[in-house]
Amino acid sequence: MPAIVRAVLRSVRDWFRKYLYFSWPTVCIRGLVFSHSFANHAIVSILITYLSYMWEHPHSQIATVILNIQDGVSDIMVIVLAHIPRTYMGSFKVIVTTNATYIIGLILLWLSAKYMSVGTASRVFYGAMVLITLGESGRWAVLQEFLDEQYLSEHNHAELPYDVNQDKKDALWMLPWFLGAVVPPFLLKTTWAQIFLISTIAMGVSYLVFLLGFPCYFIHNVNNSEQSQDARTDEVNHLDQAPRVLEQTRSGNVRRLINILKKNERFLTETLSIWLAFFLAYSVIRAAGSTFFFQQMDNLKNPFNNYDPAVYFNLFSSLAKYVISFLWNLIPKTWKPSRLRIWCGMACIVLCCLVAWQVEIHRLETSSNASIFWLAPQFFLLGVMEGLAVYGMIDFLVDRVSEGDKVMVGYYGSHTTGLIIGIGKILVGLSVLAFRGRWFDDNNLDASHLDKYYKALTILTSVVFFFYCCIALYYYYTREELHDQTPSPVTTEMVNQPKPNPSRHYPSDEVTEKADEKAEDFGQLVSQIFQC
Repeated sequence: MPAIVRAVLRSVRDWFRKYLYFSWPTVCIRGLVFSHSFANHAIVSILITYLSYMWEHPHSQIATVILNIQDGVSDIMVIVLAHIPRTYMGSFKVIVTTNATYIIGLILLWLSAKYMSVGTASRVFYGAMVLITLGESGRWAVLQEFLDEQYLSEHNHAELPYDVNQDKKDALWMLPWFLGAVVPPFLLKTTWAQIFLISTIAMGVSYLVFLLGFPCYFIHNVNNSEQSQDARTDEVNHLDQAPRVLEQTRSGNVRRLINILKKNERFLTETLSIWLAFFLAYSVIRAAGSTFFFQQMDNLKNPFNNYDPAVYFNLFSSLAKYVISFLWNLIPKTWKPSRLRIWCGMACIVLCCLVAWQVEIHRLETSSNASIFWLAPQFFLLGVMEGLAVYGMIDFLVDRVSEGDKVMVGYYGSHTTGLIIGIGKILVGLSVLAFRGRWFDDNNLDASHLDKYYKALTILTSVVFFFYCCIALYYYYTREELHDQTPSPVTTEMVNQPKPNPSRHYPSDEVTEKADEKAEDFGQLVSQIFQC
């Protein structure tokens, strides 16, 4: 029995050592992650409910169009903001700027909800959303990568393999993000003005803590030369002589990602095919999930008295996403090819559309007698499809490049996928505007033909799913034939790539060597003078 207890305690200790990591720089950044998660789950993800409350039903479909476009622009801006730190300004400055705009946007929302009339608040809302969208994009573009850099700069973490580091970096982000997500359900009796105020205070406090951690951060100097970026010669500046992060964490951009894809026509074709599937299938159901799914709650029985069920369902979807991702990572890597993960995600997209279609039919037949829990399956599948499809796409890209490019491809592969999904969301918003009055009614949700819309999405996603199955099977069964032939350019590059020097080189080492040479020359000169 004592041996079993010791084994259990050892396992618990190893888990804490692997996934719980604390240092002053990472704690300051994770406080900002916590406040971002709170604001996202309490406000941004369920803004459709606020607009429905503020504008009421006569403008419900306009609210859908606005939020789809806002969500799409936010996804597109991520790749733009991710490129700025490598071209014009550092990551720290981008984080400071985007979070300042986020806080100002929250302040405007609070002022509009607290002190302004409906007409004035509607006009202020547009300006606030521009600022909040910039802050949301800055989080995914820079903040997570900046947190990863602080972790890699400490205790030689950069020398560990990519897979080991990735698990720990995911844990660094996930813990504060999860804690921020579970707080909003405890504040459901508050008004919208109070939620805006609480979010503003949380963002402001964490923002100040983040600024206080500046002396401890590991910060790169910006090099405006693209040639130096491609050559991976970024200079490093640290206030307290922190260890240098491997240059792979900052090298490269979209152009480099494209060059990697171009080197292998097979890799490029399969990647573009998957991105096309994401554009046609994932973006349309994701746009519906952030708007129409929440609007369906208005005509269903709500057992949560004086509580907004949108917060519960949003948290439920987020938990489904991260739980399925966590469970998938427990499977041995040899048993879970990235194509299979994407396939499962695409299958969940079809199931989500199918379930939403059948639930809408049931809601129309039973009028207002249906329970709100009928929406739970489609919110669950909404989270599962993101945890499988999106993360599977990142795994697909990372698994097919050399070790030195995995970090860069992981970041920019995710940003490029978000760009494609964002364009799809904007087109969905414009299509809702185009069919407004025929399929989508402003005055009555029951007259909006959501059942027909979900039926069309089911057919579309089924066709896309069949398309992806054909693509995946083709590349799966032809891999052996291509493996026996001439190696691909990417493989050739990986084989011929020079091995890295095991001795780590720091900018301060070069300065020290030059100083030693000068001191040695000076000593020789002094000895010659005394000899004379």
